[in-house]
Amino acid sequence: MMKGSIDLQGNPIIRFRLLLVVGILSAGALRGRAQTTLSSLTANNTAACPAVGKLPAHCQKPFAGQMDTRQQVATPQFDPPAGNVSGEDPHSYLTQGASTKIFANIMAGFCTSSTETNCHNNVQTGYTANDGRTVAAQVEDIRARHLDGAIISWEGPGTVEDATTLKLQSYIDSKHCRGPQDCDPMYMIMIDGPSIGYTVTATGIPGTTGASCSGRTGADYENCVVAHLRNDMCSMNGRHWGNDAYQKVNGRPVVLVFPDDAVIPAVGPAPSWVDVWVHVQDWNSNLPGHCGKAPYDADNGVPLIVFENRAGFSHSASAGAYYWLKPQGTDPLADQFVSNIEPDSAESTLDSFYQTALKHPTAVVWGGAFKGFNSARSAWGTNRIMDQRCGQIWIQSLTESNKYYKDTPLPFLQIATWNDYNEGTEIEAGIDNCYTVSAQIAEENLTWALDSSNANASLSTVSRIEVYDSRNGRDLNLLASLPPAVTGSYRLDELPSGKHRIYVRMVGKNSILNRMSAPVPFSR
Repeated sequence: MMKGSIDLQGNPIIRFRLLLVVGILSAGALRGRAQTTLSSLTANNTAACPAVGKLPAHCQKPFAGQMDTRQQVATPQFDPPAGNVSGEDPHSYLTQGASTKIFANIMAGFCTSSTETNCHNNVQTGYTANDGRTVAAQVEDIRARHLDGAIISWEGPGTVEDATTLKLQSYIDSKHCRGPQDCDPMYMIMIDGPSIGYTVTATGIPGTTGASCSGRTGADYENCVVAHLRNDMCSMNGRHWGNDAYQKVNGRPVVLVFPDDAVIPAVGPAPSWVDVWVHVQDWNSNLPGHCGKAPYDADNGVPLIVFENRAGFSHSASAGAYYWLKPQGTDPLADQFVSNIEPDSAESTLDSFYQTALKHPTAVVWGGAFKGFNSARSAWGTNRIMDQRCGQIWIQSLTESNKYYKDTPLPFLQIATWNDYNEGTEIEAGIDNCYTVSAQIAEENLTWALDSSNANASLSTVSRIEVYDSRNGRDLNLLASLPPAVTGSYRLDELPSGKHRIYVRMVGKNSILNRMSAPVPFSR
């Protein structure tokens, strides 16, 4: 029986036998057909467009990743080129994860241009969001990473974002729905507050408008916003909330609101945003009657409106709250390591959000997970930064709720974001944990190492180490699956005679880029 050993950074050597549950496969794995291929373990398996090679059908351009060239930045390449990512189930990281719904926030306005650096003020990702092929690739990638759904940042009826959302709805319905509230994935809408300034498709319902409210002030602005939001509500009720794949809680559709508390005061007597939502709440209490005509008059339940961060728990119109990260500022020296995760005494941290959430047990709670933030390439808010620390921020934020939700599950968790390349929060292309893998063989002993020049590289981002054997450099057999370690060794004394190529693979935790060593020749 083959034996392997690893050096856990100076700890005593631990030996693993092939048949033990610790991760070594049975010797039968060495016989018969290859279990996998080198290309399947190294090729881009994401919905993001690759930097080199043949482009997938939904990609019009390659995406080379994004860099922040300021010298003080700890992780200069904040968006890496798309690669082979880990699809490990993130629910397993949570103490009550089987009962937590994990959604990713999707930006649906990306496009491509051959003449401009940006397209519609957005970073060019290589794909167009409002393309059925892009939507299909993203849905399948979300499924492959074991996420439960998508939250679409929505700009109103008739917009590109709405068209993208309807394509996503149609794809899920045709491919992955078994019935009402039984689709994989589900979806829901986040109303993007600035969309109040856009002209959208009018429903024609009395008391509503699709007109832009931009340029108005005071009571005129409030009246326009109320009518505009009524139009949004009727449109969502008619086109989205009755769909099998739209996420509901206790029979009521959930809608998140990304705020835009400008022009009029946030609180106080009319005109104010508090008063806006009083009127919208009244409208939502009877959508079949107020919307008045098909398909907008359907009875899909009174929507649950959920507002941002801790203030959402006390908002008079809010059914709960969701967490959203807020970078400290633009100075790498002062701001990049302010992570928004702890301590619980700081108003904008996850810890503070979860502590507040526990005081509202009936609220709809959306925790948060994020890799970091960098808007160095954004057309707005340039150079805001929260360094991702080689994936450590991603794993810590993803699991931070475990401090607070030990005996009861966190209801929902939102990843911010799936694909906001403008602000460097995307996980779509994968997250670089700053490790590469090297390997060598002396006699019959394979040794390997995770190499990094970045001090932020951490084993907390690594799931396991895999050892593969290949006879042709194409087809692979898994020899061993070992716990994560920076260095290790593995005995090859029971491989059959002949020429072999040995590969060592680092498998990251969910959405971390996997890494494969160069082949090491071996003969017996």
